[in-house]
Amino acid sequence: MLHERRRTNPSLTIAALALGLVGVVVSCAGGGRDLASTSGAADAGGLQAGDGGVVADDAASIGLEAGAAYAVLGVQPSHGPFLGGTRVEVRGRGFSSSSRVLFGAVEVPASSIVVTDPSHLQAVTPGGDPGVADVTVIDTVSAAHATLTGGFTYDDFYASPDNGATSGGTHVALIGRGTTWGAGTTATIDGKACGDLVVDDATHLRCTAPAGTPGVKAITIQTADGTVDTARDAYTYADTIDGYRGGLDGAALPGELRVLALDASGMLVPGATVVVRGADAVVQTKLTDPGGLADFPAPPAAPLTVTISAKCLQPQTFDGVRVRSVTAYLDAVQSVACVPPEGQPPPTGGKSWTSPTVNGELVWRKGSEFMRAPWDGIAAANGPSQRRAAYVFVAYGDALARFVLPDPSVAVTETSPGTIGYQYSLGAPPGNLTLYAVAGVETHPDGGAISFEPWGFGVVRGVAVAPEAVVDRVMIPMDGAFTRGVRLTPAGAPFSSRGPDRLETSISVDLGGVFMPIPYGAREDLLPIAGDLSFVGVPPLTGVLATSSYSLSVQDVNGGLGGAPLSALVRVPTRNDSTPIAVGPFVPIPHVTTPSATSAWDGHTVTVAVDPGSPFDLLKVTLTSADGSTTWTVVTPGSTRSIELPILSGDLGLPSGSLSLGVWAARVDGLDYGRVRYGQLSRYSWNAYAYDFGFGRY
Repeated sequence: MLHERRRTNPSLTIAALALGLVGVVVSCAGGGRDLASTSGAADAGGLQAGDGGVVADDAASIGLEAGAAYAVLGVQPSHGPFLGGTRVEVRGRGFSSSSRVLFGAVEVPASSIVVTDPSHLQAVTPGGDPGVADVTVIDTVSAAHATLTGGFTYDDFYASPDNGATSGGTHVALIGRGTTWGAGTTATIDGKACGDLVVDDATHLRCTAPAGTPGVKAITIQTADGTVDTARDAYTYADTIDGYRGGLDGAALPGELRVLALDASGMLVPGATVVVRGADAVVQTKLTDPGGLADFPAPPAAPLTVTISAKCLQPQTFDGVRVRSVTAYLDAVQSVACVPPEGQPPPTGGKSWTSPTVNGELVWRKGSEFMRAPWDGIAAANGPSQRRAAYVFVAYGDALARFVLPDPSVAVTETSPGTIGYQYSLGAPPGNLTLYAVAGVETHPDGGAISFEPWGFGVVRGVAVAPEAVVDRVMIPMDGAFTRGVRLTPAGAPFSSRGPDRLETSISVDLGGVFMPIPYGAREDLLPIAGDLSFVGVPPLTGVLATSSYSLSVQDVNGGLGGAPLSALVRVPTRNDSTPIAVGPFVPIPHVTTPSATSAWDGHTVTVAVDPGSPFDLLKVTLTSADGSTTWTVVTPGSTRSIELPILSGDLGLPSGSLSLGVWAARVDGLDYGRVRYGQLSRYSWNAYAYDFGFGRY
């Protein structure tokens, strides 16, 4: 997670050459101090700057001609999580395309190594025990080998997620190995205390990230006995809205309830109305203070219904609350009455930031040593209307995403420049990213739609991208091919005269919580289904995908536009490409029964009915005004069928008139409702869900 924008330190280079100390500079950098950094910060080993430092890009090459013919001189970055998955650059002498790489005693798979020249290779770290590990490179032909002692350090904890918004509020879990966390343990991000910290056991704690400035930051954990443990570059702040922020957390009730109100951009909302209703029907109401906080020292009996609202912000309700912390992010009301005066920023405005850039090359390996190889495994172009083309993507967490061809102007082609491959440049969000590339034959018919036939792909994991950074030399080995087939058998899809009436099915590759859509991985079939559904052109789970799985998604929808009522199974994992895969059960379809179109709503009672079927974890109900300006969102555990809302005044709640109603029933694997986050309130985090809509009068 190192900021990889690099520059040369000319004064250091010249001084080193003049004094004949080039070998000393390289040796010291590999042994524990970054003498090539303009910051001069201490480091755990390798050619890496400390937090906020800059690495001289040519630091390794300066002394490569002096010393042993085969050597390992540095690793950048020089540390990473014990889980592995960190993309590193190893620098040294004598490397070849037949090089093997070991971290400690664990060898890196050949599919995760790209040797760019005799002085540089790229590898993705395997998992390892916390602490220092030797980094060894071995030539499989000559048997030459070299080791950098302690060249890489495995951190004994990591953050999940490892990035969040600068406004704070992100719910972060810290997972350790061999740690001894307990009562009295504290955690800070960039020196600022994590809020609402809860220690679950000796290796698991969770907290809420404080506000911070953009950049890559250290996390420090201190136990009650004074032991301090720091993971550098463990968390990235960026001006983004992440899915892990807000929601419910903290210790169990009874006890003091704290409710924090923010707008969608993360700005604190003073003067917001917070209404808390207990299971005993006792109601307490407060306004948030200048810090957006409302404290309830002795709230009513749990479970609570907590509603947060403010003028020109859309109300939200969390029902079934049994914990002491509620953090709400309120969207703006879309009304001309809420447009800020001219010259003032809108209530949802935020800071702007420059998108980071990742530069690298697509590498085919069946060529001469350190020379560009031809596009092996990609069919030849046939005539002037065709060309070989490849596109590079960032893998995201949406398992339902379909493969979409980007603008042809950004394609990598056989005429693209490069050293050992073919250059690409990609705008990317901050974070620890997985990139994938798909190559094939692109057809540009005269006056017709462009088509693309995929033939090969490549994947690289663990690309650390800091805000506004430029990350160079990220090589993507193009070793994969679309050669397999997968069959599935849906079971129990809801089907009625009202709908759903068809299945939309897709398959992607789970690369570790992020997904690679398969170009031919989507189909639509009318219900009822007879027999199996098949996909062809699926990559085998070998090589760089050896630890991956297929992810199947089946949406039982109504009409060609995929409308409601619907029920969907998302991210069904499998590694089976030999026998049909049974997919089911589906979530039963829910219906809002109050409000209804037949009678006026009383303004506070919401009831839901659910078709017979399997249980689920979460219900989300939305009540939207006729003009679409205001939506009241209600979240409750899946077992709930009735919710009592407060009667809000006209400028805080819903305007009178007709209502559009929506209700989602969701199954979320591993969900603890007491820790539900905003990211878990959307389909991108659900494993299965059903949806229906209706209308009401208010």
